Amino acid sequence: MSLPSELLSDFDKSMSKAGFPDRSKAIQTALHSFIDENEWKIEDEHLGAGSITMLYNNHIFNQDTKSTQTQHKYNDIISAATHIHLDRENCLETIMVKGKIRIVKNLVKDLSEKRGIKSLKVNFVSYR
Repeated sequence: MSLPSELLSDFDKSMSKAGFPDRSKAIQTALHSFIDENEWKIEDEHLGAGSITMLYNNHIFNQDTKSTQTQHKYNDIISAATHIHLDRENCLETIMVKGKIRIVKNLVKDLSEKRGIKSLKVNFVSYR
């Protein structure tokens, strides 16, 4: 594999900052991340696992209850959920999921359509 020297230098700096002992392990991790990202975008029937993290205002349209109702519809892919109160209005919730990418995407879509959601992030890895 050939790489431009500037790209390799930037990679080595990032690798060192991240604590990787050698390029081989850093490249393996980067390749897995690349594969996971593209499977999430393209593949719908592959299996995976991950987390959905939401920051929301609990007082806007009873978001807490709506989130719970949505999660009940997807109990076949939800393994666990945590909920913390950040302050009087803001809550952070993390939902652990495993299953087909298509179904996880549907859950993410259903959650993101709710009013009061300030941020929603998905971390997902595929497996076979």
